Amino acid sequence: MIKQVFLINLILWCSMTSVTSQVSTTGDKALMEKGYIHMKDGSVVKGKYIYSSDLEKIRIMQGKESKIINASEVEKITLNKPEAATRQAREKGDAEFFDIRPGKWFNLSEGGVMIGNPDNEHKAPFLFHSSMNYSFRNNLSAGAGIGVEFYNETYLPVFANLLYKFNNRKVSPFVSLQAGYLIALENKTRISGGYYPYDYLSSYWPQPITRDNLDAQGGFLINPSAGLFFKTSHGYGITLSAGYRFHQLRFSDKSDYKLRADYNRLSIKLGILFH
Repeated sequence: MIKQVFLINLILWCSMTSVTSQVSTTGDKALMEKGYIHMKDGSVVKGKYIYSSDLEKIRIMQGKESKIINASEVEKITLNKPEAATRQAREKGDAEFFDIRPGKWFNLSEGGVMIGNPDNEHKAPFLFHSSMNYSFRNNLSAGAGIGVEFYNETYLPVFANLLYKFNNRKVSPFVSLQAGYLIALENKTRISGGYYPYDYLSSYWPQPITRDNLDAQGGFLINPSAGLFFKTSHGYGITLSAGYRFHQLRFSDKSDYKLRADYNRLSIKLGILFH
């Protein structure tokens, strides 16, 4: 009789253990996640996984097979295939370098000189420009900015610009177009050099003009250029460009005397991009 009771209890206990195990397994399956488990030995296991409560073990299921490994044996777990993960890591590394990506704003600040006629009073006027630009698709960006330029008087250029980059390599050629207007910041000036009356048509002018106390009125500008864009780390990029710069400066006095100065120059600029 005692043996029969013992056998019945043993059978009941085994049945309950089996049911509990099945419930636990079903619960673990519900909590499992899919992924690629990258082992420290270089192998990659694809399957479902779940961590133990103490995070020291990982249970992995591949089909109907299940195994438990130490969490210390795992280097990382990704949701993407190994080759996709490698590509994303490479793109993340590229993102550490400055790049003009679509839908982003960036600042372009340039300083340089305008090289012109050696006989002119201003052989290489200095300029500084800064603009905010928005990048579109196909490596095209557009923006607007202001700056400062120095001649006999100081001018504030207000301009719009377009920039097109030919590729996304670390060194990329680009072309740009800048157009706008020069606003005079100083009203009085002294004119001396190769300037001509506003309505002057003849090519035979006996001598350069020298006049005092003229009002500077500014004029329009246009500057197509080409150059190289260099990617650098820490969110900065560098540009080096050369182009053709044309602009007009106009002057007048109280007697309605008018004077126009046309500048045809080679612009050389060094710039910094940051976002």
